[in-house]
Amino acid sequence: MEVGQICKKVAGSESGRYCVIYHIEGNFAEITGIGKYKMCKRRRCNLKHLKPTKYKIKIESDKQEDIEKKLLGSGLIAKLGLLKEKDQRKKTIEPKKMKEREKRLKQRKEAEAAEKEKGKRKESKKTQEKNPKAESKKSEKEMQESK
Repeated sequence: MEVGQICKKVAGSESGRYCVIYHIEGNFAEITGIGKYKMCKRRRCNLKHLKPTKYKIKIESDKQEDIEKKLLGSGLIAKLGLLKEKDQRKKTIEPKKMKEREKRLKQRKEAEAAEKEKGKRKESKKTQEKNPKAESKKSEKEMQESK
């Protein structure tokens, strides 16, 4: 294993995640990854816990930003399957399920509309209770306007 090697962790709490070696010291390697793409945290790791892949990047410095730029620029994130394409995320829905889904959405909207109506009725009752004179004045004005 060398500096810049992309590896997969096979042991520990991060097993199954990918990482990049940025420094090797005896039986230990210092590794890092990009948290956004479910990669390993920056830490020290035993070489026995790493399985090398065929991918490698060229690292000039130990800075996290530089390593992240190299990883993103190389396109390895997509190759390793860490970056899902939009087409893979979309799920196709069968026609029967689509109809059921539309039916449920319609019922939900009707229920919400009924709740809003109840809320409006309650609010109007509250305003009548607070200002009964104001309501009677409004109704008198409406009657005069209708004549």
